[in-house]
Amino acid sequence: MFNFKVREAPLGFKLLVTVLLFGYGLAQALGSTMAYLETRVINPSAAEYFFYLKPTKLVSLSHPHFFGYATLYFLTGLLFLFTERGKFLKTWLPAVTVLAALLDICTWWGIKYISAKLELLTIIFGITFAGGFVIMAVTILYEMWVKKGRVE
Repeated sequence: MFNFKVREAPLGFKLLVTVLLFGYGLAQALGSTMAYLETRVINPSAAEYFFYLKPTKLVSLSHPHFFGYATLYFLTGLLFLFTERGKFLKTWLPAVTVLAALLDICTWWGIKYISAKLELLTIIFGITFAGGFVIMAVTILYEMWVKKGRVE
């Protein structure tokens, strides 16, 4: 199993992974759009958005986001382990991506209860997990569909 490479996968697997990654990408794009609308269009800032959220609403937002982020980035990271990237990148990129996503949610609580200045961390973590996802997804798709040559 550990010698498996996404490039060697059967067509059905490649199609399933491709649809999964495009679905995850769409979910991220819609989530980013929603966050922008909530914190810049509907409300003038993230601080204002979180100020008016009741704790029960913040819990109801955090719960599915923790579950969804952990699942999305774990599965993407797991698939990334079966690419031909270097050991360092395959070790750290999935872990940093998952961690940034989970810390992003923690900053929502910090914005509400500690300081509006924590919005900067939300932005940094968001860029980190979105960027990690893009790097992993593009690598996986490239190796499955474009890269040629013999796997060593």
